[in-house]
Amino acid sequence: MKRELAETRGTIKAEKRGAERKPEKRILECLSKVAPGTDLRLGIEHIIKAKTGGLLVIGNSDEVLAVTDGGFLIDCKFSPFKLYELAKMDGAIILNEDASRILYANTQLIPDPSLSTLETGTRHRAAERTARQTGALVISISQKRDVVSLYFDGLKYVLEDIRVVLAKCNQALQT
Repeated sequence: MKRELAETRGTIKAEKRGAERKPEKRILECLSKVAPGTDLRLGIEHIIKAKTGGLLVIGNSDEVLAVTDGGFLIDCKFSPFKLYELAKMDGAIILNEDASRILYANTQLIPDPSLSTLETGTRHRAAERTARQTGALVISISQKRDVVSLYFDGLKYVLEDIRVVLAKCNQALQT
């Protein structure tokens, strides 16, 4: 049976992978890591503005490390500026589970190529397959389209542009 991955902006619709946690809890966990105002979101915004693109894996489980090859051990405290600088390299950046440390940079992700994907770009295909294989949150930042996609638990969530989010907040406050 072919797995379907649904993409939406601001809403999630997808086939649920056999997760032990409630899907709503996992969704909130993942979104809270990239919420506006967090250091991780600030780093992502810097990457978008620089038009470098990026591939971030949140978690350093044995499953994640098994699909990584090469790169550099960094093991330093996370900061948005460090993330931005490291994203200038082509490879993936591996963060610890709570995104408080940058563990590896410039790593190549080599997930199982037999895992189905609906994505077309190399970065997004690697992100989707890595998330499916490892269960980790994987964030793909498009270099040219300013699109940030989160992959986790067989789902894809596309973040809305921060300007759109702020406009909606302002509108809600005025009503």
